Amino acid sequence: MRLLIPILVLAASPAPAAPIASLSADLNGDGLSDRAQLVESPEGGDADLVIYTARPDGGADRAVRAEKLVWVGGIGQKPGLRVTEGGSLQVTSMNESIGRDRWYQTLTIAWRDGGFALAGFTYSWYDTLDLANAGTCDVNLLTGRGELTRGPEGGATTTRFRTAMRGGPIAAWDHTIPAECGLW
Repeated sequence: MRLLIPILVLAASPAPAAPIASLSADLNGDGLSDRAQLVESPEGGDADLVIYTARPDGGADRAVRAEKLVWVGGIGQKPGLRVTEGGSLQVTSMNESIGRDRWYQTLTIAWRDGGFALAGFTYSWYDTLDLANAGTCDVNLLTGRGELTRGPEGGATTTRFRTAMRGGPIAAWDHTIPAECGLW
């Protein structure tokens, strides 16, 4: 006689992804320590930015989730977080090993009008085979003022510009960059 033993199969939900980067700091100027994390997007390849604002009772509320904010590279190319002296959050990403086009990107996120907004965009690049193809575009999206530097070290030219583009809520950023940067 065979004995049938029922087997219960539980559909386990995937464990939340471990943060790629995490920091705690007062990001909204209320004197409490908030938390920012970069976690890999469910589809992989990109990272979502999640910011939790602290409550006076010791709890925290999720203030924003900016999906697919930055690219996640391989070992040594993971995106990162840091806080500026002025208290803004910076999200950095890079490609330092794939192909000949290398780049670094910094998104500066500031607390404005009750939310987290894209306040600055900085993009630096260089071509490993054409050293004259290098530069940096740095834009303050709160004022619309920017600076574009093109060319190799020692021979670069810098142009200051104004752009009509302004930052908005970081969760709504669609990866559009100022046309004045001339990158794409």
